[in-house]
Amino acid sequence: MNFTKKKPAILSLQYHSYPDAVGGAWNLTHEINRRLVKRGYRVVIITCKPSNDYPDQEVINGVEFIRIEYAVSKHPMRLWSAIRKKIKNYMNESENWVAHVHHPLVGAFALTEKRYRKIPKIYHFHSSWYDEEKINLIEVGQNKIKLYFILKIIQWIEWVCYCYSKSVIFLSEYTRKRFIDYFPFKKPRMRIIPGGTDTIKFCPLENSSKLDQTRYQIGIPEGHKFLLTVRRLEARMGLDNLITAISEIVNRSPKLKFKLIIAGKGSLDKKLKSQVTLSGLDNHIHFSGFISDDLLPAYYAAADIFIMPTTFIEGFGIATVEALSSGLPVFGTPIGGTAEILEPIDKQLLFGNADAKSMADKIEWFLKNPYPVLGMKSKCRDAALKKYSWELVTNQFEEELMMVEKRE
Repeated sequence: MNFTKKKPAILSLQYHSYPDAVGGAWNLTHEINRRLVKRGYRVVIITCKPSNDYPDQEVINGVEFIRIEYAVSKHPMRLWSAIRKKIKNYMNESENWVAHVHHPLVGAFALTEKRYRKIPKIYHFHSSWYDEEKINLIEVGQNKIKLYFILKIIQWIEWVCYCYSKSVIFLSEYTRKRFIDYFPFKKPRMRIIPGGTDTIKFCPLENSSKLDQTRYQIGIPEGHKFLLTVRRLEARMGLDNLITAISEIVNRSPKLKFKLIIAGKGSLDKKLKSQVTLSGLDNHIHFSGFISDDLLPAYYAAADIFIMPTTFIEGFGIATVEALSSGLPVFGTPIGGTAEILEPIDKQLLFGNADAKSMADKIEWFLKNPYPVLGMKSKCRDAALKKYSWELVTNQFEEELMMVEKRE
């Protein structure tokens, strides 16, 4: 790969990365990085293996992957040592570097290396690690005293990263405000750059016969409305509330014909499946597990409505704009960045609240009278094209990259 020497080399610091692991934040960084390479930037990722099945070094779409062993990543002191070693080995002093930090622990450990401290840094605030971990630890019943100290350590680690950053990028106004409340020190440069979607890959399916065939292959009975959600099966995602909402709809209007597909994997897999079975909803809700990137566009294109049921901390929602790009209307809870995406399209797309009753009322209204919402398909597609294409997102990030390098 021939890189332009006038452009800075980018050191991307991540705990996990796409395609090793799948998730909104990892997908975002992958899409930006591979486009930056096409524009003449050198991009080096230092990341951790999610398992032992990955090579130590690899080039994917022109991006250089430098991976840390799985066992090492689970031990803080060994991880710290490995990150310093990787930086020393791969940061060529003859190049101008800019760090792009995506995970506070990796970013904080990197700061102990002198060479790294000298280069400008952009911190990508996908969400607050403190907020995420607080929810996860409470969910597993962590001891309150231990919880307090763990969260204080996490808070300190995040603050260190912010203090050394020249710029912090946010996915939404919601995450920017959370940062302002959370970070009490002198603020770095701040900019909102939303997440994006591949508007070519995620597009409407116009062929009606192909649409019917896709729905049949997915398992949607003829005459049924197809509800879809793509989520990690974790505590803050609101899937338990969505299942409760479906139960309410079935009890109130048992003649309505619909099927909800829940796509994704996570720690709550067994718990959520048990909730569905105990509620007698096995004929209405199906767990598809993880859907590959090759198949996912067909699911979006074949669905009638997408549901984003988040209860806490939705910084943006890549799945939301993927659905919109597919011409698929989205019902979302008014949590975080979801409201910022959906409200400009139509306020009717927002649930009144994040509770099960609000979801049940809106979904039942749609099932009984789908045409007003289905009529929004072109508006949804247009919103994605105008605001959320990956090329537009990369343009904005490249502007910030050049601005930070000049300030240094």
